[in-house]
Amino acid sequence: MIYLSLLCALIFSTSLNVTADPGGKAGRLLTTSGGCGDCHGGSPSTATSVSIISKSGSFTVKPGTKLELTAAVAHPTKLAAGINIGVKSATNSNTNIGTLDIVAGQGLKKSQSELVQSSPKNMTNGKTEFSFTWTAPTQEGTYFLLATGNAVNRNGGDSGDEWNYMQPIQLTVSSTTDIGNELEHSLVSIFPNPIQEHSVLEYQLPTNAKVSYTISNNLGQFVVKNDLGYQFQGKNILGLYGLHPLLPSGHYILSVFSEDFRISIPFIKQ
Repeated sequence: MIYLSLLCALIFSTSLNVTADPGGKAGRLLTTSGGCGDCHGGSPSTATSVSIISKSGSFTVKPGTKLELTAAVAHPTKLAAGINIGVKSATNSNTNIGTLDIVAGQGLKKSQSELVQSSPKNMTNGKTEFSFTWTAPTQEGTYFLLATGNAVNRNGGDSGDEWNYMQPIQLTVSSTTDIGNELEHSLVSIFPNPIQEHSVLEYQLPTNAKVSYTISNNLGQFVVKNDLGYQFQGKNILGLYGLHPLLPSGHYILSVFSEDFRISIPFIKQ
């Protein structure tokens, strides 16, 4: 009887290790993959947010150059999180593009040309972060950065965890010298970014003009369009107080423009 009990316990323990792997699993990025559902049950949960920011503020790079990135998994009540990160040729493709590399001490490891957590990483104030790099291919083109994050309760099993997909981020690899983007970043800023309820947009107008702004998601779809009216040359400030509750979690581009100019800046809603 004792032998049988031990055998059952061993089988149960082995089963848990197969389904819920604290060391992370690759291949969980596509919506057709089922995400973390086969290990942690259920469907994607909006309670878990997954986002990635670029240190340069841009997701456009020259061929063969490196992009420094930081992923965040957030949840208001869970204790730790894991993640799966990859760059693909399309949002529904398994073809890996470029080279992802870990940053020492960030809790990531490489698996099948993707990145996963080496073990669940503790959250602080409802969020944990993983920094990493991506080296662009030598071929110019448009590619997609994908991530799936799982917020866990550290109960030793798979129950009570909540996971979600990140909205895909478009990566542009182009050999064109991007002086224009450097100028744009000196003319427009959002603080704080990722946006909060009190975030503010500051921008410099080269001339007096009738101004509008748009916000588009990473699929290029406009989600906000507003006219700001006639404004004067120089520094202008706009409170973004209504955006935080309006926008779902994701990555966006805000563009301020008139008939003669356009300036844009990426931002994140977590």
